[in-house]
Amino acid sequence: MTPPTGPAAGVHLPWAEVPDAVRAWASRVGCGTPRSTRDLSGGFSPGATAVLDCPGGAIFVKAVGAALNAVSPEFHRREAVVSAALPTTSEFPRLLDVYDDGDWVALAFEAIDGGPPAHPWDRRQLGAAVQALDTLHDALTPSPVPGAPAAVDRLQDLFGGWAELAALDRPPEGLDTWSARHLDRLAELESGWRDAVAGSTLLHGDVRSDNLLVTISGVVFVDWPHACVGAPVFDLVAWAPSVALEGGPDPEGLLNMSAPASAVDPDVVAVLVAAFAGFLVSHSLQPAPPGLPTLREFQGAQGAVALEWLERLTGW
Repeated sequence: MTPPTGPAAGVHLPWAEVPDAVRAWASRVGCGTPRSTRDLSGGFSPGATAVLDCPGGAIFVKAVGAALNAVSPEFHRREAVVSAALPTTSEFPRLLDVYDDGDWVALAFEAIDGGPPAHPWDRRQLGAAVQALDTLHDALTPSPVPGAPAAVDRLQDLFGGWAELAALDRPPEGLDTWSARHLDRLAELESGWRDAVAGSTLLHGDVRSDNLLVTISGVVFVDWPHACVGAPVFDLVAWAPSVALEGGPDPEGLLNMSAPASAVDPDVVAVLVAAFAGFLVSHSLQPAPPGLPTLREFQGAQGAVALEWLERLTGW
């Protein structure tokens, strides 16, 4: 599994600097000492990511310790559970093994011969990615992962941003004027997100360019720690702002490329956009978490796109 290269948003650690025990484990998975190592960067997770050319074949490894970011090891553990339960097809990265010493967690996958999508987005490539996501949703309904959390539970601590901001004595510094003027209405609109996100499909939960690979045979969606069970349209709604930032169509255009998403009630879409925009905007105003120095900037940029979308949807 080879994530796209580019500016690293998380704190990148060279593979040579991970603990000896982790590197020894990876050598065992690859049936011997790697002949070469290619460090990778990109995405929003701290830690080490690398492709190891091993005697048993190339493997992709990702590793993180709690000192880099306290919650990232738990994300790797979640991804391991989901990846182990995903169907064994070319549409998913195949998990080979997991290392977990209570501090450092590392995952080893078969390396995928693919690369990141082109930016600005090529319309045909984006269409293929949307179609692949629709096909993925069909294959993952009902969810094949026993015990996978419901989206309403996974998002419980993330959504409700407008209500939190509306409860303050005054709008926080940095909040845009449109949001400040409509805080109470936004809080009321987002309050319906639990019903809007309900469903029986295993969602990726974090679809972005750095979480998909374009191969000769199609598109592979990687990095599954945020997987949850809910309504397929949520994956499209949460993906749409970043697509626009990467030179793709506006959010409405992206949803129109998906037959299932374009058939969803516009009022339901508005609720999900409001909830997601509230998450992006409220979090963008907070200090950066450890090991993720550019996350808030990215959330703010996505939030601006989501707000423009929400203005069009509501007409406010």
